[in-house]
Amino acid sequence: MKLLFALVLAVSLPAQAVACNWRMGIETSFAPYIMQQDDSWRGLNVDLLARLAQQLGCSLEFIHSPWLRSLKLIEQGELDVLSHLSYNQERSSHFAFIGPHQLEIIYLVGVPQAFSGLTDTSQLRQKGTSGIIALLNGAYYGDELASILDDAKNRTRFVFIRGNEDKQALLLNGRVHGVLEDITAYHYWKTRSELPTAGYLPLFEVHRSTVYFGFSRASFNAEQLQQIADAWQSLYDDGSLASIVSRYQLEEFRISLPEPAPLLTR
Repeated sequence: MKLLFALVLAVSLPAQAVACNWRMGIETSFAPYIMQQDDSWRGLNVDLLARLAQQLGCSLEFIHSPWLRSLKLIEQGELDVLSHLSYNQERSSHFAFIGPHQLEIIYLVGVPQAFSGLTDTSQLRQKGTSGIIALLNGAYYGDELASILDDAKNRTRFVFIRGNEDKQALLLNGRVHGVLEDITAYHYWKTRSELPTAGYLPLFEVHRSTVYFGFSRASFNAEQLQQIADAWQSLYDDGSLASIVSRYQLEEFRISLPEPAPLLTR
């Protein structure tokens, strides 16, 4: 690992808690969820996970790794937790899903002229597109888009990117015409006055799903995973999680906090 950032939470351990250190895979900034400031990290996902770790008397260590590599490191037992993970059957063999912590709504965001006549995902297969679309390598955007990408002739209009900042940079530099972007993230980067974002619009919804903190089954046994799920429920019930979310709300866009619905079994 090139970069290793550790945040040790100074808390007194509850009598029932087991001392632990959670290694979280984290990539470049993805506002408002993950944001790097010098040698530290902040953001909605960071704050939520830090509060969950604190509740259980654990420390949280941030390990810088691109998304696709983080998925592999989880399988190898070198990371313990990821955020913003959508559920599918294949992932459930390696992850238990705690949360969800957000409802993720993915849009095609881009230059309207490059996608003239397209109003939904199915038309990407039927009509194709002259526009080039960047998406995050290893991310899950729903079964329909996955089916489109399985066809080699369709893949020529897509560019697979290692990190979210690279994806955004390609769009803003005119290297691609659109990106698949979380709608909350879109509203956040629209607030950055230094970015030339005026010509880029959310064109249509591609996929929506609840996203979770994915805890490695190689790192935690069933009893520990249940303890983590119970702690998340407790923090939801007492308003601690909602208080954290409130710090990241925008006037023009509201972030919702889904009710707890952990997925612990394979």
